[in-house]
Amino acid sequence: MIYILDAAALLNNESFSFDAGNTYFTTSMVLAEWKDFRSRSLAGNAVKNNALMVQDPCPLSIQKTNEKCAESGTVLDYTDVSVVALAIEFRSRGQKFVVITDDYSVQNVLKKLHIGFVGAAQGEIKKYRSFKKPSQA
Repeated sequence: MIYILDAAALLNNESFSFDAGNTYFTTSMVLAEWKDFRSRSLAGNAVKNNALMVQDPCPLSIQKTNEKCAESGTVLDYTDVSVVALAIEFRSRGQKFVVITDDYSVQNVLKKLHIGFVGAAQGEIKKYRSFKKPSQA
């Protein structure tokens, strides 16, 4: 199985491990968020042993992500946008994957895009929610 990791995968799940037989991807922005000793060491060793691949999304995928966020009124920071954009790229290639994230806003956008996700240590949203204010008539 292919997994795309956001920072919560390592930060919120202290028992997380890179299982043989699975492939893991993240973005350079997420990698930079793993600053504590445990997550930084775990990620660094995984990169060194080719268990974790670091791949940044292209500008077009970032643009698509920003558009989907604007449609729903969901606010994501740059790191979260990079995770969703990478998922958009994987889907466009026809790859089967799951995003691991505890961020409900990320989950909301992924749900709108019909992209699969699982929580790292916390719950998962059940349905998509729009935060966009109704337009003035």
